[in-house]
Amino acid sequence: MKDSTVTREDLDKELLKKLTKPFTSLIVKVDKNVLYDIARGVEIGDDVTLNKRWCKYKTVEVEEEFRNETHVFNITREVKVGIDRCHTLFAKVDWPDTAVGAVLLIASLFILCFCLILIVKLLNSIFRGKLASALKKFINADFPGPLRYLTGYVAIALGAAFTILVQSSSIFTSALTPLVGVGVLSIERMFPLTLGSNIGTTTTAILASLAASSDKLRSTLQVALCHFFFNISGIALFYPIPFMRKIPIALAKGLGDVTAQYRWFALVYIFLVFFILPTSVFGLSLAGTTVFMAVGIPILVIILLIVVINVLQRKKPTWLPVKLRTWEFLPWWLHSLDGLDRLITACVCKSKAEKPTEVSSKL
Repeated sequence: MKDSTVTREDLDKELLKKLTKPFTSLIVKVDKNVLYDIARGVEIGDDVTLNKRWCKYKTVEVEEEFRNETHVFNITREVKVGIDRCHTLFAKVDWPDTAVGAVLLIASLFILCFCLILIVKLLNSIFRGKLASALKKFINADFPGPLRYLTGYVAIALGAAFTILVQSSSIFTSALTPLVGVGVLSIERMFPLTLGSNIGTTTTAILASLAASSDKLRSTLQVALCHFFFNISGIALFYPIPFMRKIPIALAKGLGDVTAQYRWFALVYIFLVFFILPTSVFGLSLAGTTVFMAVGIPILVIILLIVVINVLQRKKPTWLPVKLRTWEFLPWWLHSLDGLDRLITACVCKSKAEKPTEVSSKL
């Protein structure tokens, strides 16, 4: 007999599935058999897709002819043929998995951003007055006395624990980001929580690697542990030393100030940092160590030089030559975003102004 004991975790999962499955089942269904074969390292054919298009199959016998130099063989094999398409949106199109995944990714990012905007607006209307100040004081408070130095490490542990519970660092950080946006949660408190979330998300990869077959367990576990130690190394580099904590926090505040002034900068930053930069580094790595070092070292030296000059311009401008105390000697597009902002604003305003004209001309 099966154990009929139902835990609270099982109830939570069933409740979440009851809420989401009616909607997701109308969009796409994943062929779990194909997913299991991929996880086990089984080779699948080019015509096999994760997007489940057929919900009912029938087995038919197909005769195939094989020839060699002296004989001809007729072999009969059984083939599954779909007879009833699934009632999902993507079952009606014969797109490859890459196209379906791209559409779902773009749609999910749009929905995520839309929901975050609504959450921020809702929290802005809720957390006002004394409630906001009391909650802000409680969340951002440190432990009393000598234990105050342990506050950040406890926040890291909490971030890891909550991420393990929800099995997603994106959900955890997305839930906390609006609280930072409305001023309830400080960036200094959000920083260790995010670091803990980066630790917690590695447990998913480790658990998935343990499900691999015995002949592939070593390789999959190595990849999962690389992910784990990479995140641990980042935390060891930027958190234990108090001075190093200021670097990512200052960068986050600086990027926030720039994005508040130029709203388009967020999209440009995401495109450059998450697409152009990784693609460029990967391409240089494929070209060989010599090319990678020949291109990478000068770029790193230039970046380091710019950072040093920027710090000296703010802290000790007298240590620099008069010409280097500002960046005004460079072309405007190298030291200011105002010109690019005017260009983007003009293009957007022009496209908006042309739309009523096009509509009126059609009428």
